[in-house]
Amino acid sequence: MGGATAVERMGTARSQIERVCGWLTSPSPETLDRCSGVLESAVAELAGGASWLAHARGNPEAMAEAWHLNRAVKRAGKLLESARQYHARWSRIRGAMTQGYGHQGIVPPPVLPGRISLQG
Repeated sequence: MGGATAVERMGTARSQIERVCGWLTSPSPETLDRCSGVLESAVAELAGGASWLAHARGNPEAMAEAWHLNRAVKRAGKLLESARQYHARWSRIRGAMTQGYGHQGIVPPPVLPGRISLQG
């Protein structure tokens, strides 16, 4: 596969990640669920790309796209971490309001319903 294909595939992955970044500007549980599928798709695109990435070495257009992709991934990571921290804080607040405080004034961890993820 040529360098143009590598650039296109990186561009596709980047646009998916940037879409997730847009959604994460107002993270809700529903948004986070929607983001996971799109991020999975982008990661699968990149994970399967060892051969086309090798062809992209030395291509200035591919290197520029890789740089933009890297920035998008870092931004998505920061936004996901921010969303995780936000919901963790609210979870602790909810736990304190509903379960009270334990020994030494520590809020016990919330009891959350389990989630199961199966892959075939």
